Amino acid sequence: MESISTLSSGLRVDIHLAKFTQVCIVVLTAVAFIVQWPVLVLVVMLCMAISVVALAASPFRLLYKSIIVPLHVLQPRIVEDDPAPHRFAQGSGTLFLLAGTLVLFFTPAIALGWTLDLIVFVLAGINLTVGFCAGCFVYFHLGRLGILPKVRYEGSFHWRGV
Repeated sequence: MESISTLSSGLRVDIHLAKFTQVCIVVLTAVAFIVQWPVLVLVVMLCMAISVVALAASPFRLLYKSIIVPLHVLQPRIVEDDPAPHRFAQGSGTLFLLAGTLVLFFTPAIALGWTLDLIVFVLAGINLTVGFCAGCFVYFHLGRLGILPKVRYEGSFHWRGV
């Protein structure tokens, strides 16, 4: 494993933080669905939104850095990777949960709201278990079409088991 100082481009991702975040999203969206607690969908959506706009203030990152790493449950695993596709994927999940939250709180279409929650649960679960990031895949293809910037590292969009 390369040390952080030898990574040439400066584009880095802590894949253990990403996996921890995915675990949090999977568990919280599942619990929200099982106990039918829409406020938890709102909380997860807000945590994800903070992660997208201000990673340093991300509740998942703060929990990881202040509890998980000091307890040696996980240690940072920094890899050279483009963080943009990952941020796009999390932003997409945030939008799904925002829509789900709005539907659950303001409409009678409860099944639609929970379906949006479960979409985030399933996609985060797929990323967690088999390493395929659907949002990264979409980002890559939008980059190929010129709609988004091209991915700077091919590792950002392929299957990656960790």
